[in-house]
Amino acid sequence: MEVKKYSKPEVKNKRIDFFLMGLALALFVVLGAFSYTVYDGSLKDLGEEVIDEELVVMDNTVQDKKPPPPPPPPELEVVEDDEEIEEDQPEIEDDEMEQDDAITDYVNDDDDEPEETNEIFEIFDVSEKAAFPGDDEGLQRFIAENITYPPMALENDMQGTINIMFVVDKHGKVKDIKILGSKKGFGLEEEAMRVIRKTSGMWSPAKQRDKAVNMRFRIPVKFQIF
Repeated sequence: MEVKKYSKPEVKNKRIDFFLMGLALALFVVLGAFSYTVYDGSLKDLGEEVIDEELVVMDNTVQDKKPPPPPPPPELEVVEDDEEIEEDQPEIEDDEMEQDDAITDYVNDDDDEPEETNEIFEIFDVSEKAAFPGDDEGLQRFIAENITYPPMALENDMQGTINIMFVVDKHGKVKDIKILGSKKGFGLEEEAMRVIRKTSGMWSPAKQRDKAVNMRFRIPVKFQIF
């Protein structure tokens, strides 16, 4: 008879399965123990139990503020009828004038006429500027008719404008003639000053507050070769 050989017992094959089942059962028992609640069998009737407590009433500790006492009445000083009361009386000055006193005449300084001076005014400082007969056109015409071109300037073809400054005094005369700017030479400055000096006495003087005054004037004198 042939002997049959079997493999390992089935119990050893299922050892891991039994271990897992035991572990799950132990875990289930532990969780049930933690979740189990024990209740007290004797219940008290809370409706019949009365707790006696004494209520303590606290007194009001807030103090009422009392108004301050009124100020004492002023003391009245009793003065007897026979006593005289001294009062400060204002001093009255004697403003009466004696007949022999001299009366000073009132002088109005605004009516004083300005003193005549030798001050030289600019054209924008006067109420009425100095004027030549025919105004500016008359002055340019007079210069053109009386000017003489210097021969040396003609030979050298020298031309240009000479700016002249002078003063018209309170009598309409020309004085203090000066040349402004750089000089051109060849006799142009001398001729320009000569023709301006020739206008002396022909001017109407400038006025300030209806008084004739000295005024400074500036004009150009042109030299041009045609």
